[in-house]
Amino acid sequence: MNQETGPKMQAAWAALKARGGQEVALPTLLPAALVLELAGEDVRPRLYFASGPDGAELCLRADLTIPAALHYAQNAQGDDEPAAWVCEGKVFRAPKPGEDRAPEFVQIGLERFGDADRIEADVTVFLAAWEACQAAGERNLYVRLCDGGLLPHIIAKADLPDPWNSALGEVASHKSALKRVLAQATGTGPSRQISALERTIAELDPERARSTVAEVLTLANLSLPGNRQLSHVADRLAARAKRAIAKPLAPELAETMSKLIHLSSQGSLAASLDECVALAEKLGVDLMDWRQAWTLRLDRIQQEAPEALAHAHFEALSPEAFDYYDGMAFDLAVDPSFARPVATGGRYDTLVGEISSGARHARAVGCVIRPARFGGQ
Repeated sequence: MNQETGPKMQAAWAALKARGGQEVALPTLLPAALVLELAGEDVRPRLYFASGPDGAELCLRADLTIPAALHYAQNAQGDDEPAAWVCEGKVFRAPKPGEDRAPEFVQIGLERFGDADRIEADVTVFLAAWEACQAAGERNLYVRLCDGGLLPHIIAKADLPDPWNSALGEVASHKSALKRVLAQATGTGPSRQISALERTIAELDPERARSTVAEVLTLANLSLPGNRQLSHVADRLAARAKRAIAKPLAPELAETMSKLIHLSSQGSLAASLDECVALAEKLGVDLMDWRQAWTLRLDRIQQEAPEALAHAHFEALSPEAFDYYDGMAFDLAVDPSFARPVATGGRYDTLVGEISSGARHARAVGCVIRPARFGGQ
């Protein structure tokens, strides 16, 4: 670890290491197409790009989680091989328009892979982040708890009509995109005219649709950007056309979905979880096992660090820009707006499989801390 980081960061680093983990160095340059596929196109304006000697598009890492998952996928000898790593280094993220933020900053983190007990691993990583911040002198932190897998599970199990079930499912872990699609499904979003090509594609079988797209590209002397495939483009065109001419989602279904997307209770954590269960039940989805798992997590946190839940609330869906979290997720912040969290973390069980194209799989959970924000900076 860089010794020029100051006593607060060193104290936080020591607290992370106390929870167990081997120090690892993670890659700084990553394949851009991979990052955009995993984190979503919405993060493109926040990334810094470069070209490799072979012309491949690369990007500087914007966090430590994706490079950690990539490192695991490349080095693990088998699926769910246990590993616990502590990592430190600069990440690079362009400020949003109007923001006065440094484009590069240091993160420290803990990443765990292959733990058999998901709930215990979730709690371990949360407590590691909490204890690291406490060691750095951060007291009375606000805690936002989320579940990146909740909305995808509900949408997959709910009895929603075509094409809105697939449309909502495609963006189920991305809050802003989910709100846009729901607005379209209710007829309250911006309307658009579908092109003749889209309408034609929507009426063809998949093979004919791909052939038609290929013909259009050839006639226009165009090629597909990045790693996109003809099937992907054809499917997207057909989906856009079907959504444009589909009947709106029933008002009661849309209202329930909207309540779930916007659920952000500032009261009892138990009441928030119960509200999720009740809303899901309206969609025909049973969340009792999910509710029990969250009860076990909260009980374990209460046992070891009851002060961590003093200013905690639950949201059904994380607003985090990187949408690869598929289980428990959290933010720790010095103010209730969570505009500048000092720590974030969560479960990302599917990320290793996606990075390796299915060659390697692992349960995974981790957290990152931004020492520059200690002291309310």
